[in-house]
Amino acid sequence: MSTSVNLDSLKKIKNIFFTVRSFKPSPSGRWRGCLLLIALQFSLLVLVKAQPGRDETLANSYFEDGEIDKAAELYQSLWEKSNYDLKFYTPLYKCLLSLKKYDALEKVVQREIKKTSGAAQYVIDLGYLYSQIPDPVRAKEQYDKALKDVKPYEVAIRNLANAYEAYRLYDYVVATYEKGGKLVKNESYFSMELANAYMNKGDATNAVKYFLFNLEANPQNEQMIKNTVQTNSNEAKLLDQLETQLYGKVQKNTNSEQYIDLLTWVYIQNKDFEGALAQMKAWDKRKGENGQRVLEIARMAQTEGDYDNAIGGYEYVVNKGKDNGLYFEARTELLNCRKEKISKNLNYTQQDLLGLKNDYLAFINDNDRTFRTAQSMKDLADLEGFYLHDIQGGIALCNEIISMAGVAPKLRNQTKLSLGDFYLITGDVWESTLLYSQVDKDEKDSPLGEEARFRNARLSYYKGDFDWAQTQLEVLKSATSELISNDAIKLSVFIIDKLGLDTIATPMQMFSRAELLMFQNKDSDAVSTFDSIVKLFPGHVLVDDIEYAKAQMYVKHKDFDRAIPMLDDIIKNFKTGLRADDATFLLAEINEQQLHNKDKAMELYKSIITDYNSSLLVIEARKRYRLLRGDKITE
Repeated sequence: MSTSVNLDSLKKIKNIFFTVRSFKPSPSGRWRGCLLLIALQFSLLVLVKAQPGRDETLANSYFEDGEIDKAAELYQSLWEKSNYDLKFYTPLYKCLLSLKKYDALEKVVQREIKKTSGAAQYVIDLGYLYSQIPDPVRAKEQYDKALKDVKPYEVAIRNLANAYEAYRLYDYVVATYEKGGKLVKNESYFSMELANAYMNKGDATNAVKYFLFNLEANPQNEQMIKNTVQTNSNEAKLLDQLETQLYGKVQKNTNSEQYIDLLTWVYIQNKDFEGALAQMKAWDKRKGENGQRVLEIARMAQTEGDYDNAIGGYEYVVNKGKDNGLYFEARTELLNCRKEKISKNLNYTQQDLLGLKNDYLAFINDNDRTFRTAQSMKDLADLEGFYLHDIQGGIALCNEIISMAGVAPKLRNQTKLSLGDFYLITGDVWESTLLYSQVDKDEKDSPLGEEARFRNARLSYYKGDFDWAQTQLEVLKSATSELISNDAIKLSVFIIDKLGLDTIATPMQMFSRAELLMFQNKDSDAVSTFDSIVKLFPGHVLVDDIEYAKAQMYVKHKDFDRAIPMLDDIIKNFKTGLRADDATFLLAEINEQQLHNKDKAMELYKSIITDYNSSLLVIEARKRYRLLRGDKITE
């Protein structure tokens, strides 16, 4: 006889067997049923003997299919025939519990308790069974008995705690490890386990207490504690408790580097760079260090857009003097941070620009015009060209950097991009596209190459060559740089949306030419062009785009009284247009940074999140909204 019997065939025979066995025939047909039952039992016996292990496979299959009653009967049979093998105990327990056959299940568990002389696992299983009846008094008796009888061995303690944890009995898990520490005469031995148990209970205060208790005994566990906190669903509460408890410990022990490092880490997770820098500055002074850790935190603050605290960190290192090995590095990054702050905010003044220019010149002159100061020279060129509108000064600096020996290739290409922009501002389109193309070729597979390709695509748009611009933008939509990808998508969607609704390209060509004039700082000419579109093509779909462009110009000139009504009009009357989210965000920035109207800014940022949930600005709007609300942002 072949032993290769299909599991489905076996299941069918078993199903017939279960059906026939429960069948109640009439007296006249009883003998036929008996014969059929005997035949089936014989066939089943042959199958089972020919295929060891099939009953177990079939039982598992029934269980997975939700046929718990059939699975329970097979597991019961397997358990008994295998001399009560433990591998059948657990699935049998689950089946009987699911079927609420409490009496039968109690007999099964009691047998295991007797067989194992009261092993804790089965005592707890019995307690859980009683809890489901429900009989909480008897359940507690079993749980307490298991805890009372635990042996003073690590394995026994851990097994008991794991048995409680399987049923989420976290109070008993805590009690087990607390008793276990006393039994092994080392109360810190199970401190990490206690911390995890309290975390599972949602008790952040005690979880942190035991984390720090563990850290005292096992300093090498610091990274493990950090990882555990970061991956827990109650991360914010744990960080709050860490900050509170660590601050108290640091106040009592100012020389504990580990506590100070961990507290600083907590501040950084909460984006509280002021607190992190305060700790590191104090430690740096106390130990007479060179400011390296302060510098690292300043860089983090700058990356997160906390420019004021970043500047404070850089200045601390610079003030250590020129003899400090980090002086040149810190001063370079300080100037860069101040420039970035200006580029990302609306509330800078002409004095801010001139003061920064003078500081750049002083730094460059103090340290010679070499490859070491080339980055600062490039930053100064951008400041000259884009903010102070000294295009010739910016071009001269860029050419000096490009021809300089020892300049890193990436910096040289970044400088070429700025130079290309300056030539575009002067109207030298050919020189501009040539420089963009050089960078594209040199940086083919890098984000810098994608930036160069985007600038060429934008230049095609400015010239009114929309088809070629679209061809380039389609490729850039999948750019590795999220910023370039978003810019490409935005410009591409704008071209498609406006050209698709128009029968002639003239209004779009006029609009793109006006945007080029804006880029070239010829704002009055740009306004005239925008006004001509409105006059020649009344009611055109570009009306809201024109209003937004003009509002941007007014913001650039700090004329917020003229910008705000235009932005309000777009939000009110062009809510479904492409510029509505941009206008809302810009108006929020004005209220936040210039008017200091926190409530209005929050309202506008929230509007982007709720009303324009597909906008590319949603992530930044959510971040700014939460910061204004006072949230601790850890992600």
